[in-house]
Amino acid sequence: MKKLFTLSLSFVGVLLFGQFSTSGTGQTYTIAQLDDLTDAISFDASSNQYLLSQDLKISATDTFISSTGYTLAIADNVLITIEGNIRIDSPETVHFTSVNPGNVYFQGLRLNDGSSAYFNNFKMTYGGGIRALSGDFFMNDSEVSYQNSGTSTGGAINFSEGNPTIQNSVFRFNATPAVASGANQSVALNYLNNYLEANNQDDSNRPQINMGPSGSANPTVIKNNLIKGDRTKTRVGGISVSSLLGVSNHVLIENNTIIDNRYGITISGGNSYGNIIGNTIRNNNTETIPDNGGSGINIYLASNPADYVINIFDNIIDGNLWGITNIGNGAFINLGTADRLGNNVFENNINGGINYAFYNNSAINISAQGNCWDPILSPENVIVHQIDNPNLGLVDYSNAQCNLGVNDVENKKITLYPNPNKGEFFIDTETKDQYQIYDLTGKLLMSGELNKGKNTLKTYLRNGVYVLKTLTSTVKVVIY
Repeated sequence: MKKLFTLSLSFVGVLLFGQFSTSGTGQTYTIAQLDDLTDAISFDASSNQYLLSQDLKISATDTFISSTGYTLAIADNVLITIEGNIRIDSPETVHFTSVNPGNVYFQGLRLNDGSSAYFNNFKMTYGGGIRALSGDFFMNDSEVSYQNSGTSTGGAINFSEGNPTIQNSVFRFNATPAVASGANQSVALNYLNNYLEANNQDDSNRPQINMGPSGSANPTVIKNNLIKGDRTKTRVGGISVSSLLGVSNHVLIENNTIIDNRYGITISGGNSYGNIIGNTIRNNNTETIPDNGGSGINIYLASNPADYVINIFDNIIDGNLWGITNIGNGAFINLGTADRLGNNVFENNINGGINYAFYNNSAINISAQGNCWDPILSPENVIVHQIDNPNLGLVDYSNAQCNLGVNDVENKKITLYPNPNKGEFFIDTETKDQYQIYDLTGKLLMSGELNKGKNTLKTYLRNGVYVLKTLTSTVKVVIY
């Protein structure tokens, strides 16, 4: 609340043309101090929240910090610009939202080139997204949801450079993709242990994770995320990490669960290589025209160095319109060799009444040893390659094995619901059992016993993805 006191002019900042700017003299500001300095910010005792009515700029060399929780309600079309530093690190949530959620949207948060951003326990809703022009970006245990297209048009968070990290966070019902970067920009994103649901509500032809190339310095890492689509949207895919203009692109996509999207994973363009390992890619089939999409994994590379290979191992690919599709003269993929079997499991990837586990729509010969192509049908019945069309490459599907099909995996799992949840959930089990809950670093957080029948578990864990293990099964638990 406003107080009368004396301050040095170097601390005060200026209010000019409807925008308050901090002094630019290396000062550090809290929300309470900004409230004291400018009429652009006020405190509303009735709602117990701060109000921002005009644009706010944290000038270069200045820092905005938050070490305690509060809500900042922001007026329609108002923009926060960071030219210096923003550091939100609070035991309670710091929440930036609209003055009228769902009816008006503030313009968003713009992080200019040269700025630094650190977010821990931060929530942003009903704004215009975060546009990160600087690569100095870290986010943990946070949420960015219900963003409209504002300062950021490419995604709820749109990156331009660097090696940013987002982990243990939630992205839900954004009008645009959850995260994105440009086709001609090098952004090596670390995207770890996040929960995504129904992003790209605009239903434009973009996936929930829409990244351009990584560049040559570091790989893009997308790992341990749950990516759930909105089945009413027919044009929204799961993950794309692509290099359409020839920039080097190194990718690791590992241990994600991708369900109910238009497609699961795609890598396209050129100069791309990396690994797609251990993902569950299921029921990505909202595309209404199979010729336009619906693959569990799609590799579309018109040209590529011969040693730029994409390894695809240990995935469960089930219920999509196509299993894996491989297109273009540069689509060098490895689905398994005698030294390293593929261990991919395919089942029920069907369109037009035909089961397509793998469609090699390229002239490249593909090694695909040691996979489970279908628990019932022979590999030749579910693979399209040179045997079907002499212009296509030959697929070596030797050493095929189906030790554990998709249905077998499902039958051994406990029933856990609801998932995602707010920290309280139920487990149904046929026998008495024990459970442990781990974070994704392997640290044990909780343990206990399960009785036969229905069990209620109440946790006090922060938002994120966790692993629950019993004697017979392993399940990802999403808390948001």
